[in-house]
Amino acid sequence: MDILESDNVDLVITDIMMPSISGFEILRRVKETNELIEVILLTGEAPDKAKPAVSAMQGGAHDYLLKPVNLGELKGAIRGALEKQQLRMDNKRLLQELVQMAHADYLTGLSNQRSFFSLFSQEFERSVRYRRSLSCIFLDVDKFKTINDRHGHRCGDLVLERIGNVLIKHTRVSDIKCRYGGDEFVVVLPEGNQEGTQCLAEKIRHLTENELFDFADQPLKVTVSLGVSVYEVGSHQPASNLLNAADLALLSAKHAGGNRVVFKNVDDLAIRDIVPNTVGI
Repeated sequence: MDILESDNVDLVITDIMMPSISGFEILRRVKETNELIEVILLTGEAPDKAKPAVSAMQGGAHDYLLKPVNLGELKGAIRGALEKQQLRMDNKRLLQELVQMAHADYLTGLSNQRSFFSLFSQEFERSVRYRRSLSCIFLDVDKFKTINDRHGHRCGDLVLERIGNVLIKHTRVSDIKCRYGGDEFVVVLPEGNQEGTQCLAEKIRHLTENELFDFADQPLKVTVSLGVSVYEVGSHQPASNLLNAADLALLSAKHAGGNRVVFKNVDDLAIRDIVPNTVGI
């Protein structure tokens, strides 16, 4: 059991009748430690006693072999146990990949819109509960349609991938980063304030503007517009207004010519500013 807890174990072969602990107890402890570890039980019980064999299989044992053990039979059981373990590990990894794919944007690796709203809702509730500020950045690529029309959609995809990389590299692990749809991105920053969030937005704008995108040997300059909003401690605005304010700030940046950062306070939102169905929360 000490070896089992300290080492990487794939397979346990154990007798059933032992002086200090039974093989069934070993089986139970192994499966509690890691259900992927396979167990082969050995017994000198008479073959007509089926109850121990049934108990072994119900407990998760891979096989139940009678002694004296035939070497070929034991090798076959070991081979089968390891193949079964590998298959279960492959299936578990595949399931994890499928879950990740369902929550991630295929192009940038950021969260997709579906998972974003769940993450944002949790973070907003945490912000209210612990009385912490929460800030948001909406980002949109300037004249993205022109990029696609002139250089093709593969070039547009490259631009989105690069911007996704900028967001991953220059934001915290705790920040929620999402490709919101098309060429629009959103970042939510727990405990973010106006000054820090605007500085980050300006940094992202500067990095994008000064990166020379090279596609098919054609240099390409790309700029982005960003809208910033902050949910301050004590505000009684709904969660959706934080996103609405950032979205409206982004629209102001676009209307002012793009390649700039604009801030809008959540508490300054007027009823006329709130666009129905702008966000899904």
